[in-house]
Amino acid sequence: MRYRIAPDVVWMADDGEVRLYDGHSGEFQTLNSTGAELWLLVSEGNPADAAGIASQMAQRYAAEDTGQAAVVVRDVREFLDTLAGQGLLLTDMADTADMADLADVADVADVADVADDLAPSGPAGPSA
Repeated sequence: MRYRIAPDVVWMADDGEVRLYDGHSGEFQTLNSTGAELWLLVSEGNPADAAGIASQMAQRYAAEDTGQAAVVVRDVREFLDTLAGQGLLLTDMADTADMADLADVADVADVADVADDLAPSGPAGPSA
């Protein structure tokens, strides 16, 4: 599955975060540094498919720990699906690797509490 940013979402990266405004719902959100990293990968479109994004994050944050890599892959997919469910990302079906295959990713660095880092920080007020 490929992701792209919904056309009615206005966003900006600032100080390790990404601030989002959903023009459709009128809501603001702020993504923490890990969420921002994922958002930027989607915005760059290289890769913008779930398997490619999850693979990059697993390589960055779960080196030499297959179990942790599987957690990273799961959390990335859940986070992207959450953003898509909120209408912030749109999805297109594409020929991509099965997400389950990414549990075999090797050569990546250990990270703690990936799931907490991936969660959006919730609605935020307008920023000046």
